Amino acid sequence: MQNHLIPVLREDHAVLQELVREVQSTTADFRKKQRLTNDLYLSLNSHLSIVEHTVLPMLYAVSGRDLPDMFANHCEDLRELLSDLLAQRTHAAGLNATLNVLCQVLALHIKRECLFLIPAIDRVLDADERAHQALQSFGQGARDFRKGLFDHPAAHRHLMA
Repeated sequence: MQNHLIPVLREDHAVLQELVREVQSTTADFRKKQRLTNDLYLSLNSHLSIVEHTVLPMLYAVSGRDLPDMFANHCEDLRELLSDLLAQRTHAAGLNATLNVLCQVLALHIKRECLFLIPAIDRVLDADERAHQALQSFGQGARDFRKGLFDHPAAHRHLMA
């Protein structure tokens, strides 16, 4: 999952931005707006779950608390707006007002993720990859050392003594 995390988040951003455009451009057809609202709800809920259950724990483990705490608060704010959205989905005026607020907050959240969260994930994954490569290299060096140690005749004499 971690190797595919950034592409998944970017794909989520594209889907969410497209749904926001569709929701905002649909004015007359209330049923269509409700369907799009449901799609937006499901997509955003899924995206927030990835951020809350995968990204934030990873960042908490390797970085300070400031960035993950900030995004945890943003996710909480978006979840509250999603609750409001569900409460207003049967009333046209309430749905439109709630959608307007949600779309603005979501647009800002996506920009923040692009500017701060994704680069932080990239740094963590890059550091993790470098550590993994170093560990593999060390392991290979240890295997080579052991193999070379037993290839020398002096090593066999020492073992026999």
